[in-house]
Amino acid sequence: MTSVSNEVRARRPHEYATLMGELQAEAGFPTFRDILLFAAAVGFRQGRRVPFVKTSGESIRLDVLMAPAFSDTLVNMIAANVVSDDPEIMDGGRVGSRIKIFEEYANGGLEYIQEQKNVGHESLNTIVRRLVTEAFAGEKGAKQLDNLLSSPGW
Repeated sequence: MTSVSNEVRARRPHEYATLMGELQAEAGFPTFRDILLFAAAVGFRQGRRVPFVKTSGESIRLDVLMAPAFSDTLVNMIAANVVSDDPEIMDGGRVGSRIKIFEEYANGGLEYIQEQKNVGHESLNTIVRRLVTEAFAGEKGAKQLDNLLSSPGW
């Protein structure tokens, strides 16, 4: 008997296969899994959900995708925010739906990163650092950090 989680895999979009290789080589991402996780966060932040059909290379097993402690939280958070009117999206049998949403945001994030590379002519290392810095320096992030540091416990 095969469980649903053994059948669910995260696909890599064919259109960005070259970009993913470049992100590994230039920006220091050790695995395609890490690239997809980063790209999904970027895609979600930028509001880019882009479906795709054609895949590249071998897909990533669910247990490998979810291996880092934060991965399942990211995948679930994106799905819960996108499908906020359907609490059953978090049901164990709907992991395939959550992964599909994750894949589409990862594809959108890769699209955004590719655009940044094409327009700004910056290195991927610089683009990744800028995106991370922007995420932490964003209005909400900066305010939350300021509030935390100014609380009586600090």
